[in-house]
Amino acid sequence: MVTGPNIKSPADLKNKKIGVSRYGSLTDMALREALRHYKLTPDKDVTILQTGGEATRFAALTTGAIDGAMLSGDKKVQAEKMGFHVTIDLSQLPIYYPVNGVVASKKFLASNPESARNFLKSWVEGIKAYKTDKELSLKVLAKYLKLNDRDVLEKSYEIYRPVYKKVPYGDKRAVTFALEQMTGEIPNSAKLNAADFIDNTIITELEKTGFIDHLYNEPSKK
Repeated sequence: MVTGPNIKSPADLKNKKIGVSRYGSLTDMALREALRHYKLTPDKDVTILQTGGEATRFAALTTGAIDGAMLSGDKKVQAEKMGFHVTIDLSQLPIYYPVNGVVASKKFLASNPESARNFLKSWVEGIKAYKTDKELSLKVLAKYLKLNDRDVLEKSYEIYRPVYKKVPYGDKRAVTFALEQMTGEIPNSAKLNAADFIDNTIITELEKTGFIDHLYNEPSKK
């Protein structure tokens, strides 16, 4: 989470307004859990506001409409260059929230195993390209982020690079976190078995057959 220069630590967040995308979203759930980690009560000690997408949150923060915002990647880097700073770094907390997942129904997987396998092979190849071919990755980031600032692009690249796993297995801890956060919408969701929502069959197959190791053993640009 990025905040203004007058907020030095999580304790300074009391009575502040923090922007998330929308209530019930990942940014909202992660922020609430992070606040609890620092002994702050969401909606009591800290006001959480629905502020929209990341660009809108960035604008609200930099114009002073809110005191802090859940930002990542290029928007986080741009805010820091403007004098804002990271007050809570979720990557440093023992919070395993779901990111970078692929969702499909069991029916689809059973009916289209080859399509699912080909998709995951492409996904793994894309991760490999991102982790090993920096210049290609920077070009793609520049295109989709609509940025030409090399410094922002490089820092954004370094933020995301370790996030993507070489072997992207589904994380039971992340699913457990999501289920625990959904108790208001799904009765007894916290009691559901997270393992029932994860199917690592194809990824396991790709790893055991050597497909992934073969990708990473190919010559790559650094």
